[in-house]
Amino acid sequence: SSRQDDCKAAWVTRANALHALGRHHEIVADMGELQKTFQNDKQVEHCINRAQFELRKAARPDYYGLLGVPSIASTLEIKAAYKKRALECHPDKHSDGGDAARAAAEAEFKALGEALEVLDDDFKRKLYNEGYDKAAIEERVQAADRAAKNHSKDGCCGGGCH
Repeated sequence: SSRQDDCKAAWVTRANALHALGRHHEIVADMGELQKTFQNDKQVEHCINRAQFELRKAARPDYYGLLGVPSIASTLEIKAAYKKRALECHPDKHSDGGDAARAAAEAEFKALGEALEVLDDDFKRKLYNEGYDKAAIEERVQAADRAAKNHSKDGCCGGGCH
């Protein structure tokens, strides 16, 4: 293979340049091939994970835009915007527009619910603001819940500290 040990640094540099250009698909393709040569290499793995994160971030919905609020909006502003938008796009209000209109309204209504679920919870909102998508947010919430349960089971204080 042309991607020998002495070339790894060049491929990592290329990945960093592509990252700066926002060409994350190319990184995943290039580094995926390189990963076959350098299995379990932390530097190569980091390049791939970073690119995959950016691809997921770019594909996620803009919850703030969907609700029509700035990212600094308070929880009260988010809830008020949700109520207003949910009334506008409620599927029942679009039942006479045909199946396509109703389906579009249902999809938007569902997306609004997801936006509220994430932005109304401080921990989930923090993760969203850091760039995580809904699936990654849920994974982290579950991990935090498991850690809290384990702490209370075997914790230093029987779960009664802090």
